Amino acid sequence: KKMSLNLLKRELDRDLEEFEAKKQKKAERKEGKKIKNKKKGGGVGEKKNRFEFNDKDYSKEDDHTAECLKYLGVLDQKLEEVNTDKILQHNRKQKRQDKYTFDTSDVKKKEEASIFTDEDFAVVSKLHFVNSKK
Repeated sequence: KKMSLNLLKRELDRDLEEFEAKKQKKAERKEGKKIKNKKKGGGVGEKKNRFEFNDKDYSKEDDHTAECLKYLGVLDQKLEEVNTDKILQHNRKQKRQDKYTFDTSDVKKKEEASIFTDEDFAVVSKLHFVNSKK
């Protein structure tokens, strides 16, 4: 089964046109992506340098004194009278700064008396100190 030369040529032209159309669409898509990437800031072969140095001078601090004083004034106006006696008493108690007074009237004084006599002490001292010249 042989095809005529015209039919072969027609089929070949149609295939070439389809191939060229696909190639054209593919090129257009790539070009569209390049344009989109350029709009976004990126691109093929291009890298945007997004790193920035921090040039803030941290040795200088901002002065917030006026703000703090204003807020303290607001707080002082809200509190008319504060009784801090209980707080201070608790704090002193925790730090053991309160002077505790012990009532000695309840404690009975015991007479200090020994159950040993002087002779017993003399014997024990001689036993433990054999080489002494006492």
